[in-house]
Amino acid sequence: MVRFFAVVRQSPSYAFAVLAAVTAFGVLTVALNPADLDSALGMVLFVQMFLASTGFAVTARRGHFDPVLVHGSERTLVLFVQWCASIAPGILAWTIVAGIGARWASPAAWSALAGSRLAALAIVSAVAWVAGFALPRGAGGALWMGVLVALLLRHVDLIAPAADQDSAIAILRAAGALLVCPFLLLGSHAQIGGPAVAAAVGAAVVLLLATMKQGRRLDVFLVERS
Repeated sequence: MVRFFAVVRQSPSYAFAVLAAVTAFGVLTVALNPADLDSALGMVLFVQMFLASTGFAVTARRGHFDPVLVHGSERTLVLFVQWCASIAPGILAWTIVAGIGARWASPAAWSALAGSRLAALAIVSAVAWVAGFALPRGAGGALWMGVLVALLLRHVDLIAPAADQDSAIAILRAAGALLVCPFLLLGSHAQIGGPAVAAAVGAAVVLLLATMKQGRRLDVFLVERS
């Protein structure tokens, strides 16, 4: 099964070309100015929103996953491996850019490899796949980006003022804001506490697992298609 999803492309060729270009540009940006690591990571995160939205349900109903589904493979395992295959290119690009940042002593490198910036990648990788589960490839990312643009045009303040950050309501609000806009974990935005970041990542994982559980009951016709 792993070999199958490693061979079958989850995204179109042009998406990988865009990712490669963004990665190369990000590496160049960091090499020229290590302090610009967040800009490079933001570009990778943007592309990951579309790459991770591979539309499992639509693709499965077209028969693309029949080779693994018809052989009695456990549906949850199929969903998990397909999700891993969907997010792998973006994770590789992120690792390359963050690794270059660490090589050039970028102050944000550690956070990108094992901190709050890495949490942004985890949230996008989970939520984008969930958002696009029943949609065509890339549609989940496009829908998500449309929501972010609408919020930007309306000048919505997603993060509450620094006061009362330790209250449960403030933590939940910040976690919700991170689920909607993980880009808040990049750059010099308002400080977001660890509990809110952990809550956002936890919520993203719950959404992912719930979608996979629902996907076990997905009606996929495993018959020859015309």
